[in-house]
Amino acid sequence: MEIIAATPSDIEEAVGCLATAFAEDPITGFLLELGPGYHDRVTQFFSLLMRARIALGMPVLLARTPAGVHGAAMGYPTQHPSWPAYLTEAWNQFENATPGLTDRLAVYEGGADTYKPSAPHYYLGVIGVHPRMHGQGIGRQLLEAFCALSAADPLSSGVYLETAKPSNVPFYEAAGFTETGRGTLGAGTLWCMYLRHARPQDA
Repeated sequence: MEIIAATPSDIEEAVGCLATAFAEDPITGFLLELGPGYHDRVTQFFSLLMRARIALGMPVLLARTPAGVHGAAMGYPTQHPSWPAYLTEAWNQFENATPGLTDRLAVYEGGADTYKPSAPHYYLGVIGVHPRMHGQGIGRQLLEAFCALSAADPLSSGVYLETAKPSNVPFYEAAGFTETGRGTLGAGTLWCMYLRHARPQDA
């Protein structure tokens, strides 16, 4: 298993892996509504995010073997450049075609923004492993690789993320994340978590 940076040629396979990994995820389920058409919506959602992040040189990591892509992680560095115009237009079309998405995004982002650190940081927006590969440490490898990118950036104070799966909280705590607060996501809970980098000036 190797952790590599994604390229445009990886997008279709990586998005397929994430769509399967997030088949019952509480966050994407809330945003995109589980039920008929969900798989198509979550596939398009991840495709847009990955295309934009690769185009902008943002972190997009894949867990790959010769057999293919088994997991992926992606997010933002300390700087958040604007999306290319053609992808902004595609996102607007997707958002307009998904009833209620704008309002649900506002709820999600409101909860997440409340507890994010004020100092510049990396944001881990997506991390997922294909269900058939669970239990092999792939998620841990992806998480460690993403956190290493952040730690190597002198502008980054740490890594921030959210999860709505209670079972994920111990996983992130074992990696050094601590809870910064909790929001609500529909009938569920949104855990906001942060890994602070130790810097020489902190000693």
